Amino acid sequence: MHGMRLKRFVVDAFARAPTGWEAAARLRYRALRDLLRLGRASLQDLHTFARHSGLFDHRSRGAAQARIIKSCHSIEKGLALPEPRPGFGQATVEQLLAASGDYLHRFGPDHAIAAVPATIDEYLRFHAEAGIDLPEISAATVRLRADLRRDAHGAAAGGTREVTRAAIHEAALIDMDAFFRSRHSVRQFSDQPVDASLLEAAVSMAQKTPSVCNREAGRVYVIESRTKAETLLEHQNGNRGFGHQASRLLVITARLDCFHTVGERHQCWIDGGLFAMSLIYALHSLGLGSCCLNWSVEPDADHAFKAAAGIAEDQAIIMLLAVGHLPERFRVAKSTRRPLNDILIHI
Repeated sequence: MHGMRLKRFVVDAFARAPTGWEAAARLRYRALRDLLRLGRASLQDLHTFARHSGLFDHRSRGAAQARIIKSCHSIEKGLALPEPRPGFGQATVEQLLAASGDYLHRFGPDHAIAAVPATIDEYLRFHAEAGIDLPEISAATVRLRADLRRDAHGAAAGGTREVTRAAIHEAALIDMDAFFRSRHSVRQFSDQPVDASLLEAAVSMAQKTPSVCNREAGRVYVIESRTKAETLLEHQNGNRGFGHQASRLLVITARLDCFHTVGERHQCWIDGGLFAMSLIYALHSLGLGSCCLNWSVEPDADHAFKAAAGIAEDQAIIMLLAVGHLPERFRVAKSTRRPLNDILIHI
């Protein structure tokens, strides 16, 4: 009884307009509450990364793929230097061949190892021109290629290729200022449905997004059902009043098993954010409108959304994206930007 009275007194005290000691007590209470919530969320983040990343996972398919892609790309980067150092990367190449053979044995052929033989071929050619013979690496590469052929999986391009400044300028010199300035967050969509082929084209373009060691952690989940999309949008407050108009709801994530070190504990947000931005501009280039729906939530809300959407816990949700065709005329926020000298800092 006394406990109920004390609880009612505390509730009533904080419900009144804060004055004097009440205001100070309320501020301290909120600070303590938020500190505890921050600690809980941080522990949940630690647990999620430890459990689902590649930090302690050396045997799953996803983690093995990422390690092979990382090693293969490190050889490509070495070969792309202005003056590669003869003898570089031998230990990496040997580990790459061993990991590729083990992967092929356990999982069979796929994109993760398809480019390995071609990459090592160029590595061997470079060293042969430098007068360095690497017979063990050469023999292991021949065996890997034979195993891939036996499993009827075609080789993929690997290594490096020469490009010209003229070719890049011809393809890239467009009015990017106008392109960037013409893109807005759209909160009014037409009734025209977005064809799946447009989404496929946009995601294909976004795959050229830079990612750490070319690991491509970004993923796009397309919510096909309007009913399911509306249910999922109930988990996100920023779409009220327009989210239901979007033709498609996309959920952009990053795979945690692509990251393998403590130093990479935040890399999913970097790679995932870059991928999301590329996808947004790709959609814009195809004439589609989009609105980024923020996903800065606490762990319980994140778990609830993943369960409702059918997204695994090893995916870090970067954002939701409402996508649709543009109406003939509509209004957008002016969204005044900061002064350039507040953004661009010379040091």
